[in-house]
Amino acid sequence: MSRGLCIYLALSVLSGTLLALQLLWGAVVLVILFLSLFLRRMPRTILFISFLLVIASFFHALVQEKNQKSTLTPQSEPTIHGVFIDEIPTIDGNSFVSFAKVKNEKILIRYYFDTEEEKRKFSKVNPGFVCNVKGQLAEPRPGKNPNSFNYKDYLSHQGVYWVLEIQEFEGCLDRSSWKHALTQLRFHGLKRIEREFPPATVGITQALLFGETGMIAEDAMKAFRELGVVHLLAISGLHVGLLFAMLHYCLLRIGLTREAASWTGIMFLLCYIVMTGGSPSVVRASFMLIILILGKKTSRNIGVIDSLAAVFLLIVLYEPFSVYNVGFQLSFAVSFSLVLSSRTILQASYSFKQMVTVTVVAQLSSIPFVIYHFYEFSLIGFLTNLLYVPLFSIIILPMAIITYLVTSVGSAGWSMIPYEILLEGIQWLSSAVASFPFSTLIMGRPNFVFLLGYLILIYFAFVGLERRKYLSTGWLFLFTVIHLFLNNYHPYGEIVFIDVGQGDATLIDLPYNHGTYLIDAGGEVPFPKEKWEEKMNRFSVGEDIVVPFLKSKGITSIDALILTHGDLDHIGGAEALLNEMKVGELLISPGSREKVEVDRMVKLAQEKKISVKEVMYPERWRGDRDGLHIVSPLDADYAGNNDSIVLYGVIGSKKWLFTGDLEKEGEREFVQTFDLPVDVLKVGHHGSKTSTSEAFLDETDPDVAVISAGETNRFGHPHPEVVERLKVRGVTIYSTAVNGAITYRFWDKTGTFSAHRP
Repeated sequence: MSRGLCIYLALSVLSGTLLALQLLWGAVVLVILFLSLFLRRMPRTILFISFLLVIASFFHALVQEKNQKSTLTPQSEPTIHGVFIDEIPTIDGNSFVSFAKVKNEKILIRYYFDTEEEKRKFSKVNPGFVCNVKGQLAEPRPGKNPNSFNYKDYLSHQGVYWVLEIQEFEGCLDRSSWKHALTQLRFHGLKRIEREFPPATVGITQALLFGETGMIAEDAMKAFRELGVVHLLAISGLHVGLLFAMLHYCLLRIGLTREAASWTGIMFLLCYIVMTGGSPSVVRASFMLIILILGKKTSRNIGVIDSLAAVFLLIVLYEPFSVYNVGFQLSFAVSFSLVLSSRTILQASYSFKQMVTVTVVAQLSSIPFVIYHFYEFSLIGFLTNLLYVPLFSIIILPMAIITYLVTSVGSAGWSMIPYEILLEGIQWLSSAVASFPFSTLIMGRPNFVFLLGYLILIYFAFVGLERRKYLSTGWLFLFTVIHLFLNNYHPYGEIVFIDVGQGDATLIDLPYNHGTYLIDAGGEVPFPKEKWEEKMNRFSVGEDIVVPFLKSKGITSIDALILTHGDLDHIGGAEALLNEMKVGELLISPGSREKVEVDRMVKLAQEKKISVKEVMYPERWRGDRDGLHIVSPLDADYAGNNDSIVLYGVIGSKKWLFTGDLEKEGEREFVQTFDLPVDVLKVGHHGSKTSTSEAFLDETDPDVAVISAGETNRFGHPHPEVVERLKVRGVTIYSTAVNGAITYRFWDKTGTFSAHRP
């Protein structure tokens, strides 16, 4: 076999698959494929085979996409279902979530415990259990905001189209067979780590041995991500190779022949794929090793690059939708880059230089994928990887394996102490270093043109490094500067009503960096919970919706954060904003510090040396120069909703009124004080019937109304009477509950509205 031949076959399969699923990227890969084939003057046989693979993979992916349909039907009432649990359930707080099968179709099931005793009982539910349940099928919810994680697409790429919301479990029976033995082994291994390891070590140990990251605290995961070392928490090729080498050595020491040890090792690798949940990195590394072992047993000389390309080809042919998986993308992009750069790496005269080269190659090759999915890139990652990679590979991983094996035969005793101290120290160090300023570079989600530009320039950077022309990376640096410049000085402006559920958060991003303002930050009203009900990583509107959305836009600073009043559904997300973003000033309503939540935000802002101002009409502030004026409150006596900060402005040739939670009394004062025409009205108090009165609508006469309310919220917002008042006036209504985020993008004096969910 010609060395590197499988690369062309892999590119053929990738181009055909992407032509069916992502036309533009399919066309790009197809051009790269045929340019490579013709420039290298490949034989006609290879050209013909490549062409056939493109056609075959195209139709295969097309058929797979068209077969993405369900045989189940929606239900208006809860019914009895027999569900077969064939994967490890996740129990977090008071929730039980698992993939299961109903009538041989894969679905997601979700159940909420009523008592702690019930939670303990369900902790024994294993893969292979069959349960009778009463519940109702519902469609997974799509993403609510631009660039946000789309849960519906994520599930559909795994062949899941329904979520079964269970109201009652009527009983479960263990119907497991030999097919579930490995999955149950993984289940019991994870549970044993939870029981016997110190809490600070559980998450990382589960990740290193079984590829399960669910028990890692969100703060620790965030720190690892910002340091650019989160890949070490996934089982890598180095992990697999180390485990295989240890097993092979032990088998030889007990007297097995090399032939028998090799076949035993292959069986172990196949089993280990199942035991680690079939993560892309484990599948890649295991099958690469299997192909290399089998290649040595034949007369064919299979190289590392061909084994990698062959595994890639087989996975994409078997499961075309794997191309959407971020783990798959990163695993193969970095692996291909390292293998193709192996000559440059080996030319380094000493081991430290080799390590530096490996780090640079891995970091550069991951840039397009990391900024597309996570919107930021770790600048400090080039340094932290030099410390963390050998630390995890040489010390932490072997310690995790040895400690786990020791606990399987008895108490770990003293051996657990250094392991615990080491992991606690690593997590403390990670959090401390991640808090350094400029440790990460927020770049936003690049569009197709920029993403293609990064891929091209990274390729030329690798070519330059191979030829020792290090200045070639300058073009990549210049391109990044241009990208960041356009993030801040784009010629268009946007007003985005972010879908934060039951709450308010409105972004005003003016052209050419003239101003970036955020009116409210969403939030959630906490309900008292017992200790057993608390989730490992609590959902936060600020951390999980608002901050990621801003980062996806490449926004790193807010000129002013305006907290209209003290309700948690408006200010609950502000803490994450103040911690994660550079905020110029914080505006609050006079007297609102009497609310504990507002006072806490003010103290946090003051700790960060952020200017805090109580503002009211006719207060002037930095937004005045950009056409945003404060028109309420009219006095310094805080009265809750009716003393919301109300903003009026002419932006993008339209007149806007942002009302916070203004109700009828506040609307009456506004009408008596001002005569301001309005084109777009942000409806007050989420469309409550206590706001948006007839008199207020007669005075403002808006053309467009935007209602920020949660889907199926318990308050019944927006109220039907309010919707009817708007409809009879011919007002165009947008609601985040129905449409998701609503965006008005304008250029000069023209602009258009768009809804994330039309």
